[in-house]
Amino acid sequence: MKTRNLMESIKFSLEGIDWGFRNERNIKIQFIVGALAIFAGILFKLSLLEFLIVLLWTGLVISAEFFNTAIEKALDAYKDDFSPTIKIIKDLCASAVFILAVLAVASGIMIFLPHIIAMISLLIKGA
Repeated sequence: MKTRNLMESIKFSLEGIDWGFRNERNIKIQFIVGALAIFAGILFKLSLLEFLIVLLWTGLVISAEFFNTAIEKALDAYKDDFSPTIKIIKDLCASAVFILAVLAVASGIMIFLPHIIAMISLLIKGA
């Protein structure tokens, strides 16, 4: 494999992100949900630790979705017709993304719920 410089590596990475965003619905969804979580973190003025946790979960879920997509594309290129083994591999990859997404949502609830409750409390007291 050819050795690449840093700029080429970054260019290829950005091309992959662009392709994923343009072609894969789930990647778009993960990016939108992640952006909303980050925006909410800014809006609620999360602590540094809380914000880092939100960023970490966002990055993990989006990265897992990219790995899942890459593995699916590689398997599709390898074998065009149905294979029970390939189905299991694809299901396992999708399961990994699902598990991370569920854990991210659970963490998000634990982080954001106290802030939401405090905001509602302020709105009720101010009304």
